[in-house]
Formats: sequence, structure tokens, C-alpha cells
Amino acid sequence: MLSSGPLKGLVRQVRNAEFRAKGEEVKEGPALEDIRLSIVVTVYTETFSISQTLETLLGRDRGYILEILLLISPKASEESFRICGEWAARDPRIHVLVQKNNPGIGWAYREGMEAASGNFIALMAADLETEPAAVDRMVDKILETGCDEVVANRWLSGGGFTNYDPLKYVLNWAFQKTFRVLFRTRIGDLTFGFKILSKEVCQAIDWRGTLHEICIETTVKPIKAGFYVEQVPSVWVGRKEGRSVNTFLRNFRYVKCALAALFASAQTG
Repeated sequence: MLSSGPLKGLVRQVRNAEFRAKGEEVKEGPALEDIRLSIVVTVYTETFSISQTLETLLGRDRGYILEILLLISPKASEESFRICGEWAARDPRIHVLVQKNNPGIGWAYREGMEAASGNFIALMAADLETEPAAVDRMVDKILETGCDEVVANRWLSGGGFTNYDPLKYVLNWAFQKTFRVLFRTRIGDLTFGFKILSKEVCQAIDWRGTLHEICIETTVKPIKAGFYVEQVPSVWVGRKEGRSVNTFLRNFRYVKCALAALFASAQTG
């Protein structure tokens, strides 16, 4: 049986689908002043990318940014710590949090979700692989539909990949097609960690991911729980500094996480 949160999301999703089928405009979301967004930005080895990310986020803010939490690894460089500290001193909405459980972006996202005080929480990185400008489009999608979560989709028209490994591109495409069918969802980018979730979603689900599998967990678990998930196009651009710690073999953790969520749903549904 669905709890009240997912049930409300399901009702909104069905109603909005009916509006779209009739060609009517969908206006089911909150007002802009009702959005209090906490943005969790993970920081590892970045320097200038941190500043570019924050400049874009703040430059497009229409009053909805409540706080930006820079979740920095304790193993980050002195330069990364210095830049984060300078930004925090410059803008009272920016706070520096040192990751307690390390390593793992999953731990970072989970600590960020727990620390966030807004009613919506954005998850992204400081490496510019997650497009900062897309946050504003995600907010618009919430205003338009009243959805519980918005994910960035690199496969939608207007999205895309730049400097992405060709083999990973093919495998990613095959994965999305396969698991989209298995989860019976129209969401077309299940593995991208870039998204906005409502506080209700963050608190309703028992998150288990410690590494990059958190990226798929934060999409498929809300889908299976019945929350209303939407999507917007976004462009992935290979990082210009630092290095990724997501090795190829770790991608199998995505598969394990997805199958676990699917199996758990089959047992409890």
C-alpha cells in the first residue's frame, strides 16, 4: 500500500497525463516563492570548476535558493578547501561541510540530504559534468507539474554528451533501454546522479548507496515507491580538471542496485 506522499504524487501524475492528452496546459505545481531549494554540491579535487558552478547557480537564482552545501571530501586539496571557504565567506547561503564517511559520493549525497533544510534538495557535483544551468530548468519543471523529483536526462532532445567514452556511451544506451522497460517508466536516464528531490522523498526512502550507485538509487527507488518523477534535458561535459574515481568495474554496482530495487518492489508490491 502506498503512503500518502507517493499516492499524492501518483494522483498528480495521472491528472497531468490526462491534461497533456487533451492538449491542455498543466499547472499543478507550487508557486515560485514556495520553493526553498538546498543545493548539495560534492567537491573532491576541483578548483576553478567550483567557482564556475557557483557563479552559474547564483546567477540564475530567482529567489528559490535557500542554501548551497559544499560537501567536500576530507582528502580534498588545500586549494579546494580555500576556494570553498572564500565562497562561504562571500555569501551567507553557502556552507562548507566536510564529508564524515569517506570515501564515496553515496555517503556525500546522503549526508547532504540529511543536512539540508530546504523543502527541495538538488544533488550535483562541482566538476561541471553536471550542468549548473539545468537546475533552473528543473525548478521550472517542479513549478509546471508539481512533481516530487526531477532528473536530468542526457538522452532527451536538447541534452547530450561531450567527451564521453564511446564504449560507455553504447553500454549506457543499452542499460537505459533495458531498465526503462523493467521499471515501466518513461524516465530515460536512470543512472545520472544530477537531480532535484523533494524533502519528502529524501526522508521517505532508506538510502543504501555508498559509491556511485547512489546515482541510480535516487531515481529508481522513488519511481518504485510511487512518487511522481519528471525529467528535463541536460548536457554532460567531460571534466576539465581533476579525475573521476568511478572506475569501469564500479559500473556493475549500478546493475546490482537496480536489480535489488526491482526485486524488493516485487516482494512488497
